[in-house]
Amino acid sequence: MTAPAPEHPPRLSPGALRLSAALHARAEKATVPRATVMEAFATALPGTARGEDSRTALATLLEELSDAGILRLPHGQRAKWDAGRPALPEQIRLPRVTPRKPEPAATRRSYRPELDWVHTASLTTAHHEDLALINRWFRDTSNRPDVRAPIPLRERSYVIFQDEKRLDALLSGALFAPGRLTLEQLGTYREPPPLAYRLLSDGDTLLVAENSDTYATLRDLLTPNPGRTRAVAFGSGRAFEASVETVKDIPGIRRILYYGDLDAEGLSIPARSSVTATQCGLPPVEPAVALYDLLLSHTSTPGQPVSDERAHTLTTWLPSRLRQRTHEVLMSGRRIAQEATNRNQLSGDVTWVP
Repeated sequence: MTAPAPEHPPRLSPGALRLSAALHARAEKATVPRATVMEAFATALPGTARGEDSRTALATLLEELSDAGILRLPHGQRAKWDAGRPALPEQIRLPRVTPRKPEPAATRRSYRPELDWVHTASLTTAHHEDLALINRWFRDTSNRPDVRAPIPLRERSYVIFQDEKRLDALLSGALFAPGRLTLEQLGTYREPPPLAYRLLSDGDTLLVAENSDTYATLRDLLTPNPGRTRAVAFGSGRAFEASVETVKDIPGIRRILYYGDLDAEGLSIPARSSVTATQCGLPPVEPAVALYDLLLSHTSTPGQPVSDERAHTLTTWLPSRLRQRTHEVLMSGRRIAQEATNRNQLSGDVTWVP
């Protein structure tokens, strides 16, 4: 089954971080109109915004930010969504946006050249407090390339703020909007979690299973006859949204196939991972269609109901012939766990082999 939601929201995908930062940099008030959302999307992710699947990518990222509590979508209010598929909101709300006032002249600071953009940006007092510490780090390390050598994000956060989680909190805000702060300037990077996988052949396909038992079943059944499958990987639920970046370390991968639960979480994971993959120059994450065909032949079980507009967004990742049946499952408040296609069934049916 899909891993339960952790106590704290998982970290955002790179695309969601960039979009959130661009939105917060442009927001004049909590309610943000569609035109501003589109402008932020085009600025934050220009390649994705111009791509063939731009609408799906934007809808996926907005849902991710909504799940994380960073923005609110007009769920259940049809008049506030357009008629496209997947639907896009006419406006969103950024509940954490506070009125912005210029820094009082009496407290204005002198910023390092790396922060020249601050003088023309509309920022809060809290922003200036964080920037004061960042500015001090820039000043104190200006002639210390050894100290600016890249280290992981939380290590750098501790150096600057004496708080290992502060940079995590700032990445989705206005300070990291395009043209402002970058991780490279701060000599840091986000280390993606490792992806567990088993090499099987010299093929060109990576097959990712959401859950551990299905991973073991696919690994064992494909080992003697892998077809095009070069490797089988354990996605580990939402961890794959970040670990997909490490697929570039597996040589020869030309295709990434994913197989997970048919529920809201199981469908959002590969859709989000696909946006990250393409941003990293990897192939998009595609559904393992034959496995989902088999999964839909099983009886659904109780799950969480999904709104009509979200069901349309989630099912867009699937091929058209699977969307209607999956949409009906989601709308009925039911789900189908990938473990329904167990080892006995898959061992007697080779049509699913990539």
